[in-house]
Amino acid sequence: MAKSYEEMGGECTYFGKPHKAHFEACIRQLGLPREKVAHVGDSLHHDVAGANASNIDSVFVAGGVHREDLGTDLGSVPDRTSLDELFAAEGQTPTHVVPLLKMN
Repeated sequence: MAKSYEEMGGECTYFGKPHKAHFEACIRQLGLPREKVAHVGDSLHHDVAGANASNIDSVFVAGGVHREDLGTDLGSVPDRTSLDELFAAEGQTPTHVVPLLKMN
C-alpha cells in the first residue's frame, strides 16, 4: 500500500524491520551498549539486514524461511558453501548462524 501511495506522489515514513530506526529505537529502549545486543531472526532481508544497518550482531536461524534455499533438514546445520552462496545472493551476512531456535 505504501509503495502505491509513494508512486502517486505521497510520502511515507517506514518503521519496523528492516529499517534502521526500528533497531535503533530498540537499542535505546534496552539501555545496553550496542556491543551487548544481538538480533535473532530467520530472515536475511528483515532481521539480518536491519541488524547490519544498525551495526549490531545478528543470529541467523537457518531452519526458518531460508531452510529450503539452503537445502537442509529442520534442525540441521547447513554447509558453509550453501550459507556463503545464500548470503552473497541476498547481500546480507550475519555474524552468527544457528540451525534452529527452540523455546521451552
